[in-house]
Amino acid sequence: MVMATRWKKYSKRNTYYFRYRRRLILEMYRKYSQRYKDYLRYQLRKTLHLGTRNDFISFRIPSYGRFPNLKVLNLKLHLTLPNSVFLKRLFRSCPLLEDLYMDITCVDNFDQTFRFCIPTLILLQLKLNADEFDSCRHKEFIINTPNLESLSITDPSLSCFRIHDIVLPSLIQANLSIGKSSYVHDFQVSKDEASRVMEALKGVRNAIDLTLPFGTTSALSYCFDDGDDFPIFPCLLDLQLGIDYCFGWKLLPYFLENSPVLRYISLYRESETKYTTAIAEGKHKEADDTYGWKPPKQVPECLMDRLKNIEVRNLWRRKSECEVVKYLLENGKALEKMRISFEEDGISDEIDEDTIENFPRASESMILKISD
Repeated sequence: MVMATRWKKYSKRNTYYFRYRRRLILEMYRKYSQRYKDYLRYQLRKTLHLGTRNDFISFRIPSYGRFPNLKVLNLKLHLTLPNSVFLKRLFRSCPLLEDLYMDITCVDNFDQTFRFCIPTLILLQLKLNADEFDSCRHKEFIINTPNLESLSITDPSLSCFRIHDIVLPSLIQANLSIGKSSYVHDFQVSKDEASRVMEALKGVRNAIDLTLPFGTTSALSYCFDDGDDFPIFPCLLDLQLGIDYCFGWKLLPYFLENSPVLRYISLYRESETKYTTAIAEGKHKEADDTYGWKPPKQVPECLMDRLKNIEVRNLWRRKSECEVVKYLLENGKALEKMRISFEEDGISDEIDEDTIENFPRASESMILKISD
C-alpha cells in the first residue's frame, strides 16, 4: 500500500513535469501487455536532456495528458497497432510541436495507414528500418504538414509516402532517400511500386533545396517514361542528384528543363565497381554510348540565365560522360564555376583532364576545376 501511494505521487509529479518540458525523447519497445485495455498505459523508456548522458525515467502517460510546451520530440519505436494509437494521441496532445524525429522499425503484421497531421510542424525526420525488404514495402504514410520547412525520409524498402501540398515558400529543404538501387536493378520491385517515389517527389516540388540519392533516382528512372509528366520545381535553387549505375543520366534533362531558377547542381555517380560487378553476374547489360543521356530539345532556361555552379563527382572516365559534361559547358551561359572529380579506384581511362579542358564554353569567365 505504501509503495502504491509512493508510485501514485511519483507518477503525478512526473506527469506534470513532463507536460511542461520543451524537449522529449521516447524509446518505445515492442513489449505490450494485453492486461491494459488502454493502449496508452504501458511503461516506456524515456531519455531526457537533463544535463546527464544516461538519465532514464519510467512513467505512464494518461489518456488525458497534454504537453502544451513541447516543441521537440524524438521517437524510437516498433510500428505496431498499440504504438500507432499511442502516437496519434500523443501528436494531438502537442499543440506547439515543431521538430519531430522518428526512428521506426517496421513490423510485418501492421498494414494500416499512418498519418502525420501536424499543422505546427517545421521539421520532420523520418527513418524506417527493416530486416527484410518486405517488412515496410506495404506501409503507407500520409504527411499533411502545410508549414513544414525541412523534410528528410530514409526508407530503403519503398513504402508509400503521400505528401500533401506544402505552403509556398515554406519547404526549404527536402531529402528523399527512398528505395535502394540494388532492389531496382535486380527487379525486386515493380513499376507500380517504383512509382510511389514519383508521388513523393511531386509532394516536395516546392522545395528550395532537394537531395535525391542513388536509390531514389533509380526508382524514379525505372517508373518514368519519356511521355510522362515530370513535376515542375518552381522554387528549386539547389539540387543534389545521385546518378545510379543502371539508368545513369536519364533524369538530368528533365530536372534542367523543369527547374527554371536552378542555381546549383551536384551530380554524384554511383561506383563503377558496382556496375562492372552487376555485368559480370549477368544482372545488367552494357550501357549504351550516352548512358541514358538525351539532351533537351531546347536549352533549358536555368542554363541560359541562372545556373552558376555545377559539381560533377566520381566520374568513371568513360566517353559516354563526355557528352554530358560537354553539353553543360557549351550551354551554361551563366556558369561561374564547374568542379569535376574522378573516381579514385576507377577502371576506365577513356577520357582525361585535357579532353575536358578543350571543350568549348559558353561562359568565358567560368572557372573549371578538375581533380582526381
